[in-house]
Amino acid sequence: MEPVISFENVSVKNQNIIALQNVNVNINQGEYIGIFGPNGSGKTTFLKTILGLIEPFTGTVTVLGSQNIKKVRSNVGYVPQNISVKKTFPATVLDVVEMGLFGKIGFMKPLKTKDKKQAEEALHTVHLEAYKNRPIGHLSGGELQKVMVARALASKPYILLLDEPTSALDFMMVKDLMTLLVELNNNLNITIIAINHHLDLLQPYCSRLLLMDGTIIYDGEPYNPEVEQIIKQIFSF
Repeated sequence: MEPVISFENVSVKNQNIIALQNVNVNINQGEYIGIFGPNGSGKTTFLKTILGLIEPFTGTVTVLGSQNIKKVRSNVGYVPQNISVKKTFPATVLDVVEMGLFGKIGFMKPLKTKDKKQAEEALHTVHLEAYKNRPIGHLSGGELQKVMVARALASKPYILLLDEPTSALDFMMVKDLMTLLVELNNNLNITIIAINHHLDLLQPYCSRLLLMDGTIIYDGEPYNPEVEQIIKQIFSF
């Protein structure tokens, strides 16, 4: 089976600083990958390279069988970190979810009936269909984060990338979101790659753990005893 994401000897600069060096990894359809590492370890750069927002200066990146990531970008959903919306933002929840379709149909193009249905299905998937007409600025942090997941799902992607999705959530919201991601992974066979700064929010859920510190320094089982030793080293405990 061909991997849905492949990095071969990839090195990436971010503002002329080497953020990733000699990364080699293959990720298969349906995997739930958790990514953990200290600040500045290249985690977000890794996601942005998958999205084609940053190009490597050495090596090759292949996503969904293509090295031209722009051609397949609409098949990759992305939930960035630190999302906030003003209370006065003039859009409903459904409006925001429909924005997730622009990558496939074109920016601000009129939506067809099937497009609107697809957006509503995405809201149903995250259990927020009853909120579709609510102003987006009136949601709680957990509800907003789930709407952002729905927006990323609206185009029916094969891959879902999440950068620190729980950073602004309280305990119950975190548990709800992590349970949702497992549902998406199990029920829709979506490949999920999630960064989190809390290891205990990755290990119980992901099928595979990547530890990063400028490159991938561990790739394997989430609960391998080796993980604790590596974390002590990279955080200098």
